[in-house]
Amino acid sequence: MAGARLAEAGESLQAIMEEIRQAIPRIHTLGVFDTLKYLLLGGRIGKAKALLGTVLNVKPLITMRDGELLPAGLARTRSKGIERLFNFVKNALNIQEIAIVHNTTPDEAGSLKERIASIFDRRRIHIAKLGPALGVHGGPGILLLALREKVSGIRQDAGEGEPSKKGFSLPSLHIPRLSFSCPKL
Repeated sequence: MAGARLAEAGESLQAIMEEIRQAIPRIHTLGVFDTLKYLLLGGRIGKAKALLGTVLNVKPLITMRDGELLPAGLARTRSKGIERLFNFVKNALNIQEIAIVHNTTPDEAGSLKERIASIFDRRRIHIAKLGPALGVHGGPGILLLALREKVSGIRQDAGEGEPSKKGFSLPSLHIPRLSFSCPKL
């Protein structure tokens, strides 16, 4: 009896892992940092880049590719960085849902959600707080945006007054392929 339950649990776990494998390539991220100081302290960037970025007061934009956080550009001001996050959503097609993640700026996350709600269904925009274990690497003022594209090429909500859109293409973004293994039960 216990062996049958364990086998059933193993099959359920395999199904969940397969669902995760299929979802990973459909998730695209873009984030803005408030300062380069914590990236320097964490060894993510060199002193020269940090000094130049601090002098120019630029806000780095990041994305994830092959499991690594990579630069996606620079913004001269925080508001221009947030504008880039908005444009990231505005230019994306075939979005299933959106997550806005912050660590110390809930007002900015709420404001960004309201802006995005003007072009996307507010019920599918989620706000989350970044935990301290990850937030320590970027310091205060991190604002991240993650999009999950739909499985099909046709919008499910096309009947709600929105034109049907197909595809999702952002060549600078690539989500890593992760491999999972499950012990045989």
